[in-house]
This record gives sequence, C-alpha cells and structure tokens, in this order.
Amino acid sequence: MDENRANLLWDQKCAVCHGVDGTPKDSVFPRPKKLRGFGIKMGFLFGGDKMREGIFKTIRDGKNQTMPSFKEELSEEEIRALVKRIERF
Repeated sequence: MDENRANLLWDQKCAVCHGVDGTPKDSVFPRPKKLRGFGIKMGFLFGGDKMREGIFKTIRDGKNQTMPSFKEELSEEEIRALVKRIERF
C-alpha cells in the first residue's frame, strides 16, 4: 500500500480523534492517546515489533469504550499501513 493511501486513511478514520499530526485537540473527550513525541518514538525504538503489534491490535480490535474497532472497515494491509504512518510521526 502506498503512503498516500495511508495518509488518506489517517485523515478519514483517525485524525478526527487523534489530530492531523497525532496530537488530539483539547476539545475531544475522552482524550485520545497522543501519537507523536518522544514517548511514542522511544516506544517504537525500544519496543519495535511488539509496539507495532500492540498498535495494530488496538486499531483492529478497539480499546475499552473509547477506541472503536476497525476490523470490519479496514483490511490487515490498511491497518499495517496506518501503524507505519503512526511510526513516522
């Protein structure tokens, strides 16, 4: 999947809660996880594939009542492209 498609998916499915650049707006409640900055970069650096798999599963399965599951809307390839997109923040 190309990077442009991943960017489009981010804009359509994720940005409304997580922000265009991975920083949620203050007006979103409950406040989603910030997906950019030192902490997330260190998670990818030291967590590697474990971090990627965790994010993949969260996108696929959802989390608690706040993060919806996208397994019915997105293919595995699309979810993996979103994980790579998050890693680039």
